[in-house]
Amino acid sequence: MPVSKQLLTNFDLFKPLHGKVIDRICNESKLVEVPRRKIVMEKNQIAHSLGLLIDGRLQGIDMTIDGREAGLYFIEPNDFFGELSVIDRLPAPEFIISLTTSHFIMIPASYLRQIINENPEIAALFNARLAQRLRESMQQRTLLTIPSPLQRICAQLVQMTIKIPPGEQVIIYAPTHQELAIMINSTRETVTRVFQKLQKKGIILREGNTLKINDLSRLKNTASNGNID
Repeated sequence: MPVSKQLLTNFDLFKPLHGKVIDRICNESKLVEVPRRKIVMEKNQIAHSLGLLIDGRLQGIDMTIDGREAGLYFIEPNDFFGELSVIDRLPAPEFIISLTTSHFIMIPASYLRQIINENPEIAALFNARLAQRLRESMQQRTLLTIPSPLQRICAQLVQMTIKIPPGEQVIIYAPTHQELAIMINSTRETVTRVFQKLQKKGIILREGNTLKINDLSRLKNTASNGNID
C-alpha cells in the first residue's frame, strides 16, 4: 500500500526534509499491517528496512537461556525501530513483535542510508534516538537488579509514566500484566496481585487502555523502599 506524505511528515525524523525528498521516500516506502503477536523483525537477521510505527504497539524482546521471553523495551506510535541494523548493517540483536494490531511504514535501509548521508540533521536525530534507547536499556538493566517484584513493577510503572494536560500522570496504552511481567522478570500472577494492591490503595486506576497514576509520589516511594502502606 502506498505511503502518503501526510503520514510520513507526522514523524519528527523527517520534518527537516523538503518536499521533493519526502516525495521520494513515499515512493520507496510501503505501509504494513500486522496482527497481534506477529514477529515484525527477526533476531540475528539483518533488518533491510527502518520501521515507523503509526499506531498499535510493538515490543523488543529476547529469549533467556531457559526459553522465556525477556521484554527489553516498548515501541510506541511515532517512534521508529530497526535503526541499529540500518546503521551498522549487522543482524538485529533482538526480536520485534506486535502486541496489538499495528500499522507501520517500512523504508528500505539502503535508500535511508543515502538520505542520512545527504542530510546531517537526520543523522543527528538518529544518533539522539540511539542514545536515548541506550539510556533506556541501562535503566532497564538497573531495574532488574531490584530484588523485590513489587519494587520492580512500581519502578517500571514510574518509568513509563508521562504527564498530559491538564497535569494528569498517565501511562497511555498501558501494557497487559503479561507484557509487564516479561519486562520485570516476574509472572503474570505476581503483576496482577501487585496491581490489585495498588488499585486498592488508590495509587493507580485503569481507564480503558490508559492507566492513571493517581499518586506518583507513593508509587516512587514503593519502588524505592517496598512499602505500599
